[in-house]
Amino acid sequence: MNYDELPRSALIRLLQEHDEALHQAGKDGIVMNYSGRTAPWQITRLVKPKISSISKKLSCGDEAAQCENEIWDGENLSTMVSLYRHRGKVDLILTDPPYNTGSDFRYNDKWDQDPNDPDLGELVAEDDGSRHSKWLKFMTPRIWMMKETLRPGGVMAICIDHRELYRLGMLMDEIFGEENRLAIINWQKTAAPRPDKSHVSTSTEYVLVYAKDLAKARTLSAARTEQDNKRYSNPDNDTKGIWREGNLTARSPSSKDEYGIQSPFTGEVHYPAGHGSWRHPKRNIKGWLQEWGATYEERDIGDGRAPALMVKGAVVNKVSAAVTKKALARLAKPEWPFVWFGRDGQGRPRVKTYLGSKPNHPLENRHAH
Repeated sequence: MNYDELPRSALIRLLQEHDEALHQAGKDGIVMNYSGRTAPWQITRLVKPKISSISKKLSCGDEAAQCENEIWDGENLSTMVSLYRHRGKVDLILTDPPYNTGSDFRYNDKWDQDPNDPDLGELVAEDDGSRHSKWLKFMTPRIWMMKETLRPGGVMAICIDHRELYRLGMLMDEIFGEENRLAIINWQKTAAPRPDKSHVSTSTEYVLVYAKDLAKARTLSAARTEQDNKRYSNPDNDTKGIWREGNLTARSPSSKDEYGIQSPFTGEVHYPAGHGSWRHPKRNIKGWLQEWGATYEERDIGDGRAPALMVKGAVVNKVSAAVTKKALARLAKPEWPFVWFGRDGQGRPRVKTYLGSKPNHPLENRHAH
């Protein structure tokens, strides 16, 4: 930018914005500085808005609906500049930027001189010593523009993995203010261990959530609707309320909890699905199983796993007619046990998940023996 050509009013505005940015970042605290850093408002002023057109073949709904719901295809910063007329009106932004993995991030090296240059440059390699500076230089004006488009109570959620988590967090703190950080959410992207890792397996990614103004943001859970409750019913007239089928298998494998469970209806021995394990303590599961009228014991059945929960006196894949009769009689009564085998007793073991309950049964310790 040629400051000699700027009018006095524009120079005053730049100085005011510079002072405001320093105040927000905390001039006596941590302020990020990296190679090629340019104030985001200076870069965005150079970006030219694009002329947009509606593709009828990709549109659905009437014209009013098309105006309210749009998908823009284009370079993201130029798109945000084109949408700048809607600044201060956006409730929520969810963005998934490049993770800078060393194979998927392409950066325009002329960004600070001409952000409209169509040449995106070469891929930023993993061994590029300035890859983090280039990524920050790329991200800064975009995050700044996203914040500008939010309404005063708006919220931004940005996805990232471990490669740029720390730098992104500092950049978000600087632009939004640390006091407006709502959460850092980590979510498990895969249940199975990563075989490509020689050290600690990285199976999680992160979502950084910031409010434009914490005092004005509202992020509480929405009230449940009838549609949300359609999965719940009460086929056994359970006095604790409506419930739905829940998973007895946990994703995290544990060798001591990968044992077999024998059905009192069919005698079949069931194991946790996939590479998981049973999610409740063994003593509690044993107590719930015995509510079907049979006595259970822990027994080694030669399957190379921890001792199975077997009906006392039964063999693998077979129980006595008396045991089956008791289980069917219990199935005909109301309020089935917490661990059940389907409405006809012929399925795998599963649990009840009550509306509004936590994943663990609220009364599970009642059967601790």
